[in-house]
Amino acid sequence: MIKTDGLLGLEFEHGVNDCYSLMRRFYAMNFGIDVPDLARPDSWWDKDAHGKSLNLYLDHYAWAGFGLVHGRPQDWLPGDVILMAIRSEVANHGAILLPRGQILHHFLGALSQIEPYSRPLWRDTTVAVLRHPQVDGTKFLQETEIDAMELVPQRIRDMIEDARQGTLDV
Repeated sequence: MIKTDGLLGLEFEHGVNDCYSLMRRFYAMNFGIDVPDLARPDSWWDKDAHGKSLNLYLDHYAWAGFGLVHGRPQDWLPGDVILMAIRSEVANHGAILLPRGQILHHFLGALSQIEPYSRPLWRDTTVAVLRHPQVDGTKFLQETEIDAMELVPQRIRDMIEDARQGTLDV
């Protein structure tokens, strides 16, 4: 079973309590893996005066012990890291895939939390998926059933429920 004790509801503080530090603590707690720390200057994903930005995640994933996952989302496993480029040309946010299409992440200005990966902000900005070779995410697939409706955006689920109840306004 995946553990999240002490990982949820943390205040965001870049370089201390951010998506990378959450990932480091998650891997240590769940798999005994020490993901090395990485210096993260403020706004490293923004372009500098020369039009360059740092690509910290994709330039350092192998150094941190991860490999790229090639394939479709159906091939992703709990424990994989999903990288996103949110309002940036480089991957600047990371989340850990959990069972049932959920992600554990810590977004800038928010508390660390678990929420559906199906949210367009996460799904539509994904640029890469990483996997650590010592993590066997298949064991977490056996613990749970996947409810396909959890992968459907909330707006569509609401419309389906309205249609079921006969209150859909078209």
